[in-house]
This record gives sequence, structure tokens and C-alpha cells, in this order.
Amino acid sequence: MLGIEQRKGNDKRLCGRMIAYAKILPSPDAERSSTPFDDMVKNGILALEGDFRQQPVLPSKRSLNKAMDERIDNLIETMREEGVDLPEDIDVDSLRDRLHELSNMEVIPIPARICNFSSEADILKEDADVYFVGEFIGMNQAHFCLTTLPIYYQARFREQAKVEEMALLNEMLSQFENGSIMDNDDIQKETEELFPEGASLNTFVGDLSNLLNSRVVPFLLACENDADYEAQVQQFYNFMKSYPEQRDVKLIDGAIRELRKQGGDQSARKLLELGCKKINALYNEDIKGAEELNQQITDFSSSTF
Repeated sequence: MLGIEQRKGNDKRLCGRMIAYAKILPSPDAERSSTPFDDMVKNGILALEGDFRQQPVLPSKRSLNKAMDERIDNLIETMREEGVDLPEDIDVDSLRDRLHELSNMEVIPIPARICNFSSEADILKEDADVYFVGEFIGMNQAHFCLTTLPIYYQARFREQAKVEEMALLNEMLSQFENGSIMDNDDIQKETEELFPEGASLNTFVGDLSNLLNSRVVPFLLACENDADYEAQVQQFYNFMKSYPEQRDVKLIDGAIRELRKQGGDQSARKLLELGCKKINALYNEDIKGAEELNQQITDFSSSTF
């Protein structure tokens, strides 16, 4: 669209983090554009990053309305104290309702920032949807293109999330109607397969931490050969397909693979422990706990590898 190329990622399933970049060509007059972004071009590349995976924490409509009412009341009280009469044609209640309407309009925040990359190859290594917006002579037009793209991207990402949420809700309702809900006992019955047919995170109502630590991890570690492991771990991916951060599932998979090679690998064991804890925290909507565990994973990975 409009010459914008998606060079990494799936347009039908956006990951929530985007990087857009432009190539800045030398200006024919060899003069700088004198914009504050000149120093942010590296090797002819101007790049911008936006991460929309975490929903912004916004004040509730109730608190916004309360704050608005307090300001209106304070203004009216101040005018009365100073002997200033309200104009006859002003309806305070109508004004209050209109301000409530305006303050409650949905606003899409754009937490995007300029970032530095040395090459296109470095950009494509990032865990993100990557967009190339084209080549530009000078900075101004490139800057306009880069800063407007996150608005469209975030709107598309949020819409996809809503559609997926509705689909998951419909699936859960269908499972309830069909009586297919499963708990730990249902899944941990003696079987040659990791999960029984039809099991998924959407139909699971038990203790996920217990399931991971007493069923999933021991089962996968005990697989007799690589072919058996690949078949069983695919069931794990299928079970967790509705989990919002698939990198955590990949982390557990990678850690188990390392432990299958070297049972005494303490780094892999630590990452496996942190990964299971983070999945359980996010599953139970403990956002703060999940963020703290994610930081622990990042810090441990950077200090180990």
C-alpha cells in the first residue's frame, strides 16, 4: 500500500511490535535539513519502533467524569466567590454532559520512538513486524511517513485482537455447551499422548502451574527419541495456541531441548522455571508479576548468553 513493504511478519496476525524504516538519500544540494532527526540517521537509515503488546493503563471513565465534575464545580464556585455571574444562555448540566462525552472519547496512544540500526539486516533480526516505507531525499517526508504508520498499525493490531478475543469467547461457550471443559485430572490421565484430543487452553479450568510442572515438563523430558519429542511438543504448541505471548512457549520448548541434551544444564533449568512461572502469571492475569518475570528472563538471558 502506497509503496510501503512489509518485509517481516504476517499481516493477518500482527505481533504487536513494529519497526518502520526509511532510506535517506543524499540531498543534491548537500545541505542538511536542519531537523532534530538528522543525528538519528545511521548509515542512511531512519527507523522508528512501536511496541503495542501491553495495553496502556488509562484512567476509567468514572474517574475521568469525577475529575471533570470537580473542575467544573470549582470553576463555578470561584466565579461565585468573585461575584461573577454565569451567562444566562449557559446550561451547566448540558455543558457537563458534553465535557463527559469529549473526555470519554477513545484515544489511541502512540508510544513510538526513533531508534538506531546499522543495517537492514539488523532490523530484520528483530522480533517485530518490519515495514520499509521507501527512499527519501532529506528527512521531512520520511519523518512524516514513519510517525503516521504506527497509528494505522496499532488500530489494525487492536482490531485483530478483538476479533480473536470474540472467536475465543465463542469457542469457550461452545465447549461449555458441549461439556468439553477439562481440568488437571482429565488431562493427566495415563495416556501415550501429552494431551487428550480436544484439549486446549481455552477449555482448561485447572491449575496451569501444576499442569506445566507435573505433566508437561516431565512428559516432554521423558520422550524416548527426537521424533517422539517433536510430535509431543507440537501438541503442547497446539494446546497453548491461544496464549498471547508465544515466545514464552518457545522459551520452554528451547529449555527442555537443552535439558534433553544436558540434564545438568542449570541455565536451561532456570529459564524453564522462569518461563513456566511467567506463563502461569499471565494466564491468571497477574500483569505486574508477568512483567517482573519477563524482566528476570531478559536479565538472566543477557548475563548467560
